[in-house]
Amino acid sequence: MLLHFGDPPADVGEIEFVNCVAHQQNRILFCKWRDEDIWVIPGGRVEPGEATEETARRELLEETGATLKNLEVLCYIHCFMFNLEYWGIAYLGEIKALGNPRDLNEVSEAKLFSSFPENGSKQGPFTNENKALYLAATRKLPETEN
Repeated sequence: MLLHFGDPPADVGEIEFVNCVAHQQNRILFCKWRDEDIWVIPGGRVEPGEATEETARRELLEETGATLKNLEVLCYIHCFMFNLEYWGIAYLGEIKALGNPRDLNEVSEAKLFSSFPENGSKQGPFTNENKALYLAATRKLPETEN
């Protein structure tokens, strides 16, 4: 996995997935996968005809119940997994309102963290990506937020 900051890379392909790094008072919002009991940054696949910004807001709402005040590109993600190569985008946004997860078949809860949540011995397939996005977001957040 490679993270690209700034303008999109010249070789960026079709964006297939989106992550939404939502923050409030220097804490980052994670959701817990129901079947795996692992904390992850909200995100998912882009649906046909859907803009990536719409995907970010939809996935965040489904997985955490949160809405955002604003949304900006954090980085582009170039993934290599299982002999596949694909592109994603991560957005950063300030939380307008917290809620409860709507897709309870996929997630069991959502929670704000002031440090990266450790999942113990059970690591998910996206642990490194989640940690990299968490660190990138915390470096971009202001020292104090209102």
